[in-house]
Amino acid sequence: MTSPIKREVTIGNCRLILGDARDVIAGLSGIDLVITDPPYSSGARTDSEKQVRGAMLRSMEDADWFSHDAMTTWGFNWFIRSVFSDLRQRLPEGAHVYVFIDWRQTPNVYGMVEACGYRVNHCLVWDKGHFGMGAYWRNQHENIVFASNGMPSAMLDRGMGSVITCPNVSPSVRVHPTEKPVDLLVTLIDAVPGTTVFDPFMGSGSSGVAAVRAGRSFVGVEINPLHFETACQRIRDEVSKPRLFISPRSPEPVQQPLFGGEAA
Repeated sequence: MTSPIKREVTIGNCRLILGDARDVIAGLSGIDLVITDPPYSSGARTDSEKQVRGAMLRSMEDADWFSHDAMTTWGFNWFIRSVFSDLRQRLPEGAHVYVFIDWRQTPNVYGMVEACGYRVNHCLVWDKGHFGMGAYWRNQHENIVFASNGMPSAMLDRGMGSVITCPNVSPSVRVHPTEKPVDLLVTLIDAVPGTTVFDPFMGSGSSGVAAVRAGRSFVGVEINPLHFETACQRIRDEVSKPRLFISPRSPEPVQQPLFGGEAA
């Protein structure tokens, strides 16, 4: 039988896999925190493009098209369910799952992850601090669906709000069409439990870079060979950086005062 793993690279505590997440997940173990940014299937990179196109499908001839971004809503729902159904079987009870998604597909993600047996707990908001182009209400945020395998384990930092402000990656330095800022991902990782971060749609490896900075292990899967190579290089560069100090993961949740003052 042909292996679903086309290539595998280990860099420090990071395991990077080239392949289709739908095929690779069945062979994974030891993952206990999921942070991922699946293809939205909205057919464009920005709201202005969506308004101009006026359709859910993106042309296969577009230069910046990337894998699975041309699915219909039905296709997207099937895709998400097929990945997250298998994934839940590999997660411990209480594991946190964070899924970046735009406003169009947020209800579909809610429905699909619930159909897979997850508990949907909240919807966080990433405030990019500025708004994009558009003729009406101009978009400046993305949603982050917070789900879990059963009742979620306690936060490490209970002082976190549901809106996280962090500037987007500048187009001048972006290496992936939907690249997420590493600082945003570090903020998420630092606040929640989990020893090994898993990203089934790794892209250019921002989640892996963030895991390294946060002192966690990482497993990432990417189907596109070019993005996979970019991820390997970015994570290799991050691992090779000298680190005088890495904050250890808090063994107990940090209790914040409810009404001001210092915590007991």
